Amino acid sequence: MKKFKFILAFFMLAASFNSYSAVRYISDDIYVFLLAGPGTQYRITGTIKVGEKVDTLKYDAATKFMRVKTRAGKIGWVKNSELQQGLPAKIRLPAIQKQLTNSKKKLSTIADDNKKSQSDSINQLSTQTALIEQLQTEKASLEQTITSLKARNLELDLLQDTKEDRVKMEWMINGGAVLFFGLLLGLLVPLIPRRKKKKNNW
Repeated sequence: MKKFKFILAFFMLAASFNSYSAVRYISDDIYVFLLAGPGTQYRITGTIKVGEKVDTLKYDAATKFMRVKTRAGKIGWVKNSELQQGLPAKIRLPAIQKQLTNSKKKLSTIADDNKKSQSDSINQLSTQTALIEQLQTEKASLEQTITSLKARNLELDLLQDTKEDRVKMEWMINGGAVLFFGLLLGLLVPLIPRRKKKKNNW
């Protein structure tokens, strides 16, 4: 039983050690002190700049200090609260500002494109409106011309019909006059006295 507890404790210790063996970054302070031991009572062996990458080696739960190793190979202790998994804000700020500047440029470009597109649409709509008004005016003029032509054609048709009736009437009148004078002449001719022929004394 004791042997089993010893093995279990060994594996828990190994798991605890492995869980703290990871990469961390120095937090947003300007720099932190690298100490010789897990506590502020130990001497300072150096400093670590903001954003510097360190490897975690061991965590002291009692003092909440982490033993770390810098990229230069220095080993020491720092407060665990001064470590974080991601890059600090001061390191990420320039990249974020650059992204913000790019985003603003893109938004400005999009806004300019939208304004140009809106202006083009307004101009196109204005042109189309003017064209529609012109076509409507031409249509009204053509309709008026068509109405005038129809009225003129009707007038010409009436004149043509009147002319034909007048010609027919003239023919009838002339024919009647000829007939009348012919009858009158036929009646009068027999009434005209004939001259007697003179006797020849010879």
